[in-house]
Amino acid sequence: MLKRISSPKDLPEHEIQNILRPSLLGVLLLSILLGGFAYFTLPNGEERTRVLFVCSLGVGYSIFLLFRFRYYTYQHPVFRIIFLLFHAGLSILSLDWVPQPLLTFPATAILLAVTMTSILMGRGAAYTYLGIVLLGLVGLHLAKGTVASTLPGVVAISVLAMITVEFIGSMFGIHFNRIRRLQIINEFARRINSTIEQEQVLAILGEAIRNAIQIDTCFVAVAVDEEHLFVLLIYDDGQYFPPCEVEMEGTLSGWVIRNQRSLFIADLRQDVNLTGGKTFLTGNNRDNVCWMGVPMKIGEREGVLAVASYTAGMFDRTDLELLENLAQHTALALHNANHHAEVEFKAQLDSLTNVYNHASIIRILERELEKAHAAGKPLSLIMLDIDYFKQYNDTYGHQTGDEVLVQLAQTIKRNIKSTDAVGRWGGEEFAIILPNASGAQALQVAMRLQIALRNLFLHPPEAKTLPFPTISQGIAEFPSEATKGEKLIQLADRRLYIAKARGRNQVEPEQAYWEEQSADS
Repeated sequence: MLKRISSPKDLPEHEIQNILRPSLLGVLLLSILLGGFAYFTLPNGEERTRVLFVCSLGVGYSIFLLFRFRYYTYQHPVFRIIFLLFHAGLSILSLDWVPQPLLTFPATAILLAVTMTSILMGRGAAYTYLGIVLLGLVGLHLAKGTVASTLPGVVAISVLAMITVEFIGSMFGIHFNRIRRLQIINEFARRINSTIEQEQVLAILGEAIRNAIQIDTCFVAVAVDEEHLFVLLIYDDGQYFPPCEVEMEGTLSGWVIRNQRSLFIADLRQDVNLTGGKTFLTGNNRDNVCWMGVPMKIGEREGVLAVASYTAGMFDRTDLELLENLAQHTALALHNANHHAEVEFKAQLDSLTNVYNHASIIRILERELEKAHAAGKPLSLIMLDIDYFKQYNDTYGHQTGDEVLVQLAQTIKRNIKSTDAVGRWGGEEFAIILPNASGAQALQVAMRLQIALRNLFLHPPEAKTLPFPTISQGIAEFPSEATKGEKLIQLADRRLYIAKARGRNQVEPEQAYWEEQSADS
C-alpha cells in the first residue's frame, strides 16, 4: 500500500532535497556575490570583516545543507530549535552588519530562508523564524536608537516574507491535494480491480468518495429503460439505503445520462438553466443544494455516478475531475462484475432448458433446507418425469424431444413463484423446490402444471400437430416426512414412480393423504 503524502514531511528525502536545492543554491550564490561586492567595494576594516564573516557563514551553511542534508534531523525538537535560532541569528547579523547599499543581498536571502523553513518545518515554524528576526532587529536598533530609520525596511521585508510563506503554503496545499487525490484514485483502482462482486465494488466506491470529497449524498444508478433508473447505491447523511427504482424523466441524473455529459451545479437554489432538469428525493428525502454527476458506460448500459451536499458551493471543478476518474474505474469494475455474475449464473444452468442443472439444484435444495430449518417453516419438493418421453424421441426425433423439454421448463417457471426453483434432474426428469410450502400447497402447484400442459401442442417437422405429453409427479415435505435433503429426494422420487405405476399423468400422494396429514397435525 502506498504511503499517504499530505505534506513535505511525507516525501522521500531526495525529493525534499530537490525542492530545497534552488533555495540553497540561491543563498550560496548571494553569499558569494555579497562577499565579492564587500571585498571590492568596502574599505578594509571592521565593517568589511563583519560582512565577509556573515558571507562565510552563509556559504558554509549552504554547502553543508546541499551535501550533508538529512531531513529526519529536522524533525527532532532540539534540531528544530537549533535550526530556527541559527537561521534567525544569521539573518539578524546579515541585516544588522551589512551596509545599506548591499542590503538587497541579505533581504533576498531571508526570503529564501523563509522558503526553506516553510518547506522543512511548516508555516508555523516560518512565522516563528520571522518573529525572532523581527524582534531581534527591533531590539538591536532600539539599543542603537535607530529604530525610526530601519523600521520601514524591516516591516517591508517582513511583509514580503509573510506573503512568501502564504504563497508557499497555498502552492504546497494545492500540490499535495492533487497528490492525495491521485493516491486515492490509484488505491481505489487497485482495490476495485481485486474484486468481481458488485456489492464490494459499490462499497469500495462509497468509501473512496467519502474519503476524497466532503459529501452528504452519493448514488450510482443505471438506466433500466427510457423512463426509469435503478439506483444501485444510495448513501445519504451517514447511512446506506436499499436499492430502488425511480423515474428518469426530468431528473438531473436523467440529463447526465441522455446528454452523456458531466453536470456540476454549485447551488440548486438558484435558477438552473437546464432543459428538462429537476431533482428527485432519495435516502432521507432532504433537498440537496450542491450537486455533481458524471456519466458511466457499464458495458452496453448507461449510468450515472452523482454526489451532493446540503451546503452550497461544497464542490469545485477538481472534485468533478476526481469524480470522473472514479466513474471510469467503477464502470469498468461493474461491467466485469456483471459479466462474471452472468458467466457464473450460466454455469449453473442446463444448456438446453435454461433451468438449474443437477449440481446447482442440489446446492439450492441444501441452502433452502437450512433456511427452512432455521425459520421453522416447511419446504416441499416435487420430482416430475415426462410420460412416454422415449417414444416421442424415437417417433418424432430428438429435435421434437428437445422442444418438449424446453416447453416443459418454461411452463414450470411460469407456474411457480420467483422464490421457488426448478432444475433439470437428468434426462426428462425435473425437480421443483417450493420453500415455505406444505405438501398440500405443492399438490396445488402440481395440478396447475397438469392443467397448463393440456393446453400445449407440439409441431414436429413433417407431422401433424400433437398434444403435449403428460407428466407424473411425486411430492415430499420437509420436515414432517424427511429431515435430510437426501431422504427428501428419495421419498419424492419413490412417489414419482408410484404415480407412474398408477397409470401416469398422476400426482403422488393425492389430496386425501395431505388432508389426513393436516388432520393428524
